[in-house]
Amino acid sequence: MIREGARSKVEFAGHYTVTVWGCGTACSEFAIVDSITGKVYDGPYVGDYPYQMMDRLQYHPNSRLFKINGCPKELDCGFYDYEMVDGEGLHLLRKELLPSKNQ
Repeated sequence: MIREGARSKVEFAGHYTVTVWGCGTACSEFAIVDSITGKVYDGPYVGDYPYQMMDRLQYHPNSRLFKINGCPKELDCGFYDYEMVDGEGLHLLRKELLPSKNQ
């Protein structure tokens, strides 16, 4: 999946591709591939909220912002904003957790 996705067009932060695949019911896994160096950055699998609200992953070709809306590793459901840092991967900028009664 990662090799195939790495051959796709740039989708994120100027020169990265994002490969996403399912890992079961209401779950996604992803990797980010640098189309210049070939370096692969693994992302956590992301479970869905107890109710489906929006896309789990949001990113754009000309932005370094990567949003995860869900439950990374099936824990701490909420909204996560990351910045892509060349050579390092995703760095957490912000997280807003859902109230525990919603999890």
